[in-house]
Amino acid sequence: MDYNSPAVTIFRAYDVRGLYKTELNEEIAGRIGRAFGSYADGGRVTLGRDSRTSGPSLEAAFLEGVLATGCEVDSFGLLPIAVISFSTWKGGYKAAAYISASHNPPEYNGIRFRTGYGYGMLYQNTAIMDFYRDGNFRAGVGTVCHHEAGEAIDAYRDYVSSKLDLSRSLKVVLDMGNGSACTMDGFYRDLGFQATVLNGRPDGDFPGRGPSPSEETLQEAARTVVQEGADFGCGFDPDADRGIVIDDLGRIVPPEKVAIILAKRRYKKGDLVISGFDCSMMLERELVPAGFRVERERVGDVFVANRVKDDGAVLGVERSGHFFLPEFQYSDDPFAMSLALAEIISGGEKLSELADEIPDYPYKQVSIPCHASIPSVMKALLERLSSLRPDTTDGIKITTETYTILIRPSNTEPLVRLYIETAGGDMAELLERYRGYVMEAVKACG
Repeated sequence: MDYNSPAVTIFRAYDVRGLYKTELNEEIAGRIGRAFGSYADGGRVTLGRDSRTSGPSLEAAFLEGVLATGCEVDSFGLLPIAVISFSTWKGGYKAAAYISASHNPPEYNGIRFRTGYGYGMLYQNTAIMDFYRDGNFRAGVGTVCHHEAGEAIDAYRDYVSSKLDLSRSLKVVLDMGNGSACTMDGFYRDLGFQATVLNGRPDGDFPGRGPSPSEETLQEAARTVVQEGADFGCGFDPDADRGIVIDDLGRIVPPEKVAIILAKRRYKKGDLVISGFDCSMMLERELVPAGFRVERERVGDVFVANRVKDDGAVLGVERSGHFFLPEFQYSDDPFAMSLALAEIISGGEKLSELADEIPDYPYKQVSIPCHASIPSVMKALLERLSSLRPDTTDGIKITTETYTILIRPSNTEPLVRLYIETAGGDMAELLERYRGYVMEAVKACG
């Protein structure tokens, strides 16, 4: 196999990800393990995985590669990535690796990396890739210590409980999605919650509602919230780095609204909030007048995590449901988010009422197939839209007093994505106009 071949497309912007067997197999996982171990230089690292069927085999191959470089590995098996991130930070480890393809379908798997502080590693900027390509791996005889997941969860629970002050016991509905979050139902009950768990059995085929938590897939959880008279619900993806919130009326609460509620009731004027580039303009419209600073970062949880850490933000959010609360830890952590939200709700306010205080803005996302060179298409669009002074931090973003347009290529597919949000009644006109611009550029560059 040519490991330097450009045909090897599993090395994405912020993790390794591909179809199991055809793109990512045990041989490649072992080589990545040796590259990761060489980067760690014989240090102490942690290892975990989600519930995917291919996880144990890929994990074993990756571990074999790491051990061949002389590293000390603490392996936790099936465990949420947020918890292994916490363990990595508190334990003073060099780094962490986690076997998962996040919210992708079950036929995918991948490898994610965490820094010693527990947040997402920009691995493409480290020596990991140099070692992988060159094959000049370090050699040694490593050691591994296998831990029960409950050991890490107990330590995490003890830590977060010291940061919480719940005024009353809350009823929650937790849709674990058959993923690594299935290990966490006892965590909530031990903190005093009355928890109803859905899809709580680990299953790598994700038979309950699929791997991606969304308004469509969380309908059962939404109905259960209403039926049980719960205070709120939360749905997780397989590695449990994302959390989608459901209010007491059974409605999905956009992550931006959750972030606004947390910021206004937990933090103070002058604090910095980092948002993903595709997040709703409601963040600026609600938080800036309240005295907060809001800054945008390119789409990708790893990029937002690094920005939160480097710039000293109190909160980070992505539209896909990643939340970063550094008061707990630097990693994206849906459990910390849910607990901070619970503390607010326990004071007597209903989540539905808090959410309704924040105006909604119509938001549309469409994907446009691109058979032409995507860089050429984006260049043509930038020239076409240059008079509107677009922000090119991540794609092309146009912001006016009444609407925002974001055009950016997919990180994983031959698509150009168009995001439209408006405070007016002009969604149809904006969609027709800007979709037309994209399609004209695709045709001209094809």
